[in-house]
Amino acid sequence: MRVIGKGKVGKLRKYRHFLNRNTSGDGFCEAIKGEYFVDKSLLIAFTNQKLSTKEKWICVSKPRRFGKTFALEMLDAYYTKNGNAEELFHGLEIKRTVEFYKHLNKHNVISINFAKYFENYSPCDGGIELLSRHLTEDLKAEYSDVVEDGMDLSLAFDMIQQEKGEKFIFLIDEWDSIFRYRKGKKKEQEEFLGFLKDLFKDRAYVELVYMTGILPIKKYNTGSALNMFREYTTIDPKSLGRFFGFSKEELSQLCQKIQKVSMEELTEWYDGYYVEGVGEMYNPKSVTEALGEGICKDYWNKTGGFTELEEYITLNFEGLRDDIIHLLTGERISLNVVGFSNDLESFQDKEEVLTALIHLGYLTYREGFVSIPNKELREEFSSTVKRLNWGIVSKLLMQSKKLLNATLQLDEGQVAQLLEDVHDGMQELKEYNNEHTLKCVIHLAYYAAADLYEFFFEAPAGKGYADCVMRPRNSGYPGIIMELKYNKTVQEGMLQIEEKKYMDIFASTGVKEAVLATVNYDKKTKKHQCRMKKVLLG
Repeated sequence: MRVIGKGKVGKLRKYRHFLNRNTSGDGFCEAIKGEYFVDKSLLIAFTNQKLSTKEKWICVSKPRRFGKTFALEMLDAYYTKNGNAEELFHGLEIKRTVEFYKHLNKHNVISINFAKYFENYSPCDGGIELLSRHLTEDLKAEYSDVVEDGMDLSLAFDMIQQEKGEKFIFLIDEWDSIFRYRKGKKKEQEEFLGFLKDLFKDRAYVELVYMTGILPIKKYNTGSALNMFREYTTIDPKSLGRFFGFSKEELSQLCQKIQKVSMEELTEWYDGYYVEGVGEMYNPKSVTEALGEGICKDYWNKTGGFTELEEYITLNFEGLRDDIIHLLTGERISLNVVGFSNDLESFQDKEEVLTALIHLGYLTYREGFVSIPNKELREEFSSTVKRLNWGIVSKLLMQSKKLLNATLQLDEGQVAQLLEDVHDGMQELKEYNNEHTLKCVIHLAYYAAADLYEFFFEAPAGKGYADCVMRPRNSGYPGIIMELKYNKTVQEGMLQIEEKKYMDIFASTGVKEAVLATVNYDKKTKKHQCRMKKVLLG
């Protein structure tokens, strides 16, 4: 005998590779028992509406560790015939819907992780052959009076549907594994797409196909072999955006329940992904790790091969390096995402590289602009740039802690010298002859301060706008105000800070003192001057 779900006993069936497995509820059962479970069950109401309709082909692409597999496990538990999943959904939103029982454990479900067949098997036809054989074995075991040895897979399904009236739900995880593991193998990729087209397109036995992966469906010049699918991507999630990741409201509820890490700290580290119609979205993998360990640090970055970030940002496309540098400073970059060819090799320009980084989860996209979403990803970009030794940019990042300490100690000479050291290497920013470029340098040079400070440029302060304000994240540090001058004097900069009362920006913030700093760059002498002072506030 075997326990299915919570406290239910079902008859032990023979082994199945994919079809109506006895283990269909195990993954979801483990998830709901977890301390960090968040109810996403209304996804089932969405898929119920798509069953046996012209919209029954669904492809969801999200970065790794954003809840794609969890969703598949939930759908598997709910739909699989002969299961006993009712109690698993006790107290969840889907159980309060009128159609909950209509489809509960009443469908033939085929659940497959493609990575197991296309990551290790080379060439592609070996994976296709093995998968087809295993699936045919399942069908023959269940429908021995219809399926014969050596029968074509799609024919076997078709005969089952015609003779038995049976249809099937297909749940496919890591559908895009061949494009990630078999880069450059165009013939194999086309063969794989042909296999899926033959299996799914215009087949009466298909009740639903729900596929997940990191990449959207591969497009070719002749059109997609899988153009019947409706795609829900990282860039265009449509109505499914709320089912992947943690919303601010969901995270707030977790914080109230667990109370190991503050909402503010989790926001700083893991917020920043934007979902249209939902708002800010948090990385669920990192959030649950931080809540479990009681400390925020880099978790998501350690779950995959991060040589890919280094590989992509070093591609030789004009302007790509400059854009990465500006992203490091916290800027948002305008981006056209339309031209992306939906793979990780056929890049034509920097826009396609940046779009790929959105799909992989390194960048976030909002209203035509791309940015680095949070502290966790800023650290990964920073460490990657350091490893790549991008000239003065790497030097700026590596010495940023030294510069911050010099600023807090009012060491005018060292601050000026550290900025002076980078002057000859500013080719990465093309020009070094205006205040905007100087601000970019300042942000990179003070990169380490992002752990302790929030940066604001052209911030409304007092009677004007301060070039750079660093507001401390806790009251143990002074605020910092920087006025940046170009071909003027540090005396003018300091006078401007005081006369326009820029220090008022810290009123009602609890900040008790501020470091006032003015930095001037003289184009003729190519020298930096710095003047600093500390003032009490209140």
